[in-house]
Amino acid sequence: MKHLWIQKPPLPYGNRNGYIALISILIISALSVLIATSATLISIGEADMSLQENQAWESFYLATACAEEGLMKLKNNLNYEGNETLTFDNGSCTILVPEGSGNKDRAIKVTSTVKNLIRKIKIEINRVNPDMKINSWSEVTSF
Repeated sequence: MKHLWIQKPPLPYGNRNGYIALISILIISALSVLIATSATLISIGEADMSLQENQAWESFYLATACAEEGLMKLKNNLNYEGNETLTFDNGSCTILVPEGSGNKDRAIKVTSTVKNLIRKIKIEINRVNPDMKINSWSEVTSF
């Protein structure tokens, strides 16, 4: 008994090219999704850094505002006791107890917080009245 094998005719080139085109489109699509995802993640990281920078500046400006408030109160009253917290929409700042006594060699320290970013300023004053003379005004990491 003879077996007859039926052979399938070879696929024409047009059909083979269809598979190659489909695989190429899938690879290109996967690469496009990968690039788009990477760009999105980079953009989110940049936006987060920008937000933190803005909050750091807000905290610095609050500390400066508190420092000026403390200086004005000390100028108006040499017995100003400080220990006062000012609250704003975006954060708060605290004027600590001024160092020294009388009209000479005083210091004011303030700290401000916006979200979880803290800034501290220390102001050393040589003379309070009649004209205030400030020796140094600096941002510090600790008191």
